[in-house]
Amino acid sequence: MRKVMQYIILLSAVFLLSACSSPFRQVKPNEVIESKNLSYIVPSTEWRIDKEYYHEKDQYREGTYYLGHLTENMQFHIYTSNYRKGWEDKLFDKNGHYYDSDVEEHEISKIGKETGVTYSKQWIAYVNHMKCGSGVFSRGFGGSYYSGGVKFYSIACGYYDVTEVNDDGKRILNINYRYTHNTKNPQEAKEAEHTVKQAAKKAILTLKIKNIDTQRMEKEGLMHYDKEFESTKW
Repeated sequence: MRKVMQYIILLSAVFLLSACSSPFRQVKPNEVIESKNLSYIVPSTEWRIDKEYYHEKDQYREGTYYLGHLTENMQFHIYTSNYRKGWEDKLFDKNGHYYDSDVEEHEISKIGKETGVTYSKQWIAYVNHMKCGSGVFSRGFGGSYYSGGVKFYSIACGYYDVTEVNDDGKRILNINYRYTHNTKNPQEAKEAEHTVKQAAKKAILTLKIKNIDTQRMEKEGLMHYDKEFESTKW
């Protein structure tokens, strides 16, 4: 009996040390994740975040934080970045031609096939009534022992920030989310996809962009108040 108790105490100590050494912590119910440029409410307590994010001062930092699922290999990341000339010009053009069709499916290149990419799609999404470019690609990995896959989603939206002194006030909102799964278990993949999509959607629906120049966005025809964010079937 004494040995059993010693074993239990030792095991408890190992778990405690493991928890203490982890760089992550479980999020709190309805916790607001906040940075200098945006804020959103966590979708549920099934997610975790970097332990460093808990100080009041963090809301003023440029830095951003990933949310990762407690038990599954999923994560999403919402942040802003500096504007870069090129494709991002379309995000500030009310008549910008994003893709050739509402949903554009790309032929996988030779390099893509070699790296395990199985398909790639792009479409238009709306976040906070802003017209955004969205995309997803799926990539496989592993071999005969374990066959896995990872699916990446990304959304980019352009907006004007009243505090931005560069690039005529332009900034980019970025939303990325992904999940990893066993490709030999389609049901597992389906459940993981549903979980991460729902989490990202809940966070996006509570998203607030700080210092957005709404008046200028409206003047330039960049606000679409009849449009809402919707998850896709891909």
